[in-house]
Amino acid sequence: MACGGTTGGVFLGFCLAAGQAMGAETAGWKWTWSDEFDGGQVDASVWGYETGYVRNNEDQYYSNRLENSRTDNGHLLIQALRDNWSGHAYTSASRTTRGKKSWRYGRFEIRARIDIRLGSWPAWWWLPDAGGWPKGGEIDMMEFYRGKCLFNVMDGNQKWTSITREAADLGGSRWSEAFHVWTMEWDSTRIDLSLDGKLINHYAVSLADGSGPDGANPFRRAGYMILNQALGGDNGGDPTGTSFPVEMRVDWLRVHEWTTGPSHGLQVMDGAGSGVYLDGTKASITAAFPPVGQVFNGWVVETGSAAALADAASSSTLVTMPASDVMVRATYRSGSTSISAGGNPVFRRSGPTTKRHSAYSADGKKIPSPPRSGTRKVSISQIDIFN
Repeated sequence: MACGGTTGGVFLGFCLAAGQAMGAETAGWKWTWSDEFDGGQVDASVWGYETGYVRNNEDQYYSNRLENSRTDNGHLLIQALRDNWSGHAYTSASRTTRGKKSWRYGRFEIRARIDIRLGSWPAWWWLPDAGGWPKGGEIDMMEFYRGKCLFNVMDGNQKWTSITREAADLGGSRWSEAFHVWTMEWDSTRIDLSLDGKLINHYAVSLADGSGPDGANPFRRAGYMILNQALGGDNGGDPTGTSFPVEMRVDWLRVHEWTTGPSHGLQVMDGAGSGVYLDGTKASITAAFPPVGQVFNGWVVETGSAAALADAASSSTLVTMPASDVMVRATYRSGSTSISAGGNPVFRRSGPTTKRHSAYSADGKKIPSPPRSGTRKVSISQIDIFN
């Protein structure tokens, strides 16, 4: 095979040069679960709470109140407050799938917007179903505090493999006003942690051999997710001078599993989502953070069918994989828009359509536009984005 593929059912990675066909594969990623947070309430069958002062000498009290955690215009909102509730100076929320849903291996993606001001300590991370901490290990797919994003793997002997990226180098406050995609690809041989389609931390699972409970490898066992917005404590910094609320917003969280079956390659030029996927399954594609002075302008399909795109005008959309390779490229144009409005520009299409698109208010809330009458197929060249 030209690029990518499997050995013994283990995914080895994917690349595809422009104009180079990869051809059919015998296994790929299959969409198995997601939470789009579009309902009226957070799904209690999946998400529970941590409550109290839980760890790291943090300043916040974790509550199960709607004031701290709820769905909000298509997002999961986790909100830290300085509200002196029940004698607690700061409150926030930590949502966990512990005891409700767990995974061993897969491709895990989250699209989220985080607060990078002093005192803020958001995280999306994995802990084991059994074995406890630290012997069961820890994976921090997304973590931020004091000016840096962290991508961490800790084995059962508390040996950390950590790589950081300075928020200032990523784009500073402008970067923090947009949504971004964090990805973990995990199998029996590797844990790969990425940001916006760029690999940050590659960890060989064999490095943790013998460090887990009963001499096992902690990363060949199932575990659960945590989404939390912490404050202060050992690492977060002093939130005293920070205005509140401090928020983490999650647009969606999606899981794929490596599955045998006819598959083809998806390559996202300048964005997140590249991989080998089962024919007929859904895959997420998200454009890279626009350069300064530019805004997202639409997707161009370089190889494969444009019909695979759910919405060519959205900077984060879905592809239904056909029985052929697909290559898409994000395009940009000069201009400015409210990136704080959720990472997508406000846009319109030429011609009537019944598709409901999402605009965003200044505080990041989704505002669905009203449907228009009639239906019409629209080519990518007809997209007209405005400020």
